Amino acid sequence: MDGRAWIARHGFWLLALLWLPAGVAAQAALRFGPSAGAFADSGEAMAALGSLAVTVPCGLPLALGCRRLWRLGYRRAAWTAGIGLGVLTIPATVFAGLLGPVAIAVWAVLLSLPVWLAWLWLARRG
Repeated sequence: MDGRAWIARHGFWLLALLWLPAGVAAQAALRFGPSAGAFADSGEAMAALGSLAVTVPCGLPLALGCRRLWRLGYRRAAWTAGIGLGVLTIPATVFAGLLGPVAIAVWAVLLSLPVWLAWLWLARRG
């Protein structure tokens, strides 16, 4: 029973922090195939993990916006918006990664704006 309580309390944060790095890694695996996971030494693997670490907080704006929709009672809309905008955010983040970490954060925030605007509109509407 304690395991379920831990997931209920911390599951959102785990998903909110890891969805974007997991999506970027999955896109690399699909794009480069089996060679994507082949590193010559542990230094290359650590460098790859370090580059993914930049994307960890960048997934929070979309996740928090979807959580706000969820708490208003729009659960299906929250999942639909999160998945739809998440699918758009992953390639935008990969492209923005060429410009640097600030560009990754800017694109992640820009692509989460529709969820925040929907939450604001629905919250005011009552």
